[in-house]
Amino acid sequence: EEFVVRPQCLVSHVGFRPDYELARELQVHLCYASEGPMKLASSLLAARVAAERGGDASAAGDCLSQAPPGRDLLTTPEPRFHVLGAKSYGRASSFLLAIGHKQVQGVVALLAEALLPELSM
Repeated sequence: EEFVVRPQCLVSHVGFRPDYELARELQVHLCYASEGPMKLASSLLAARVAAERGGDASAAGDCLSQAPPGRDLLTTPEPRFHVLGAKSYGRASSFLLAIGHKQVQGVVALLAEALLPELSM
């Protein structure tokens, strides 16, 4: 049976390669394989390898089963510079918008602690 879908909004995340022109002169350590920030890239790789070794190869690529990265994985050597959203996953296709929202919440809390310490007590 044929049907027509008329979406009001379409979000596409295909064929992406991050553009780091804005951060070219900053101290941002990028993974050579995924082009994402090194701390997060190594964490994502470790999670994938652990899932594969655990015998569940399908979980290794299951983006719905991933936990949001901790705030410490979103920091870079450049002070107060964070790579968030799809760019933080580099070429990895497992990024979800919900993960991006959690990243923003984490970094806002991190910056609030650093810039407004009296509010974080």
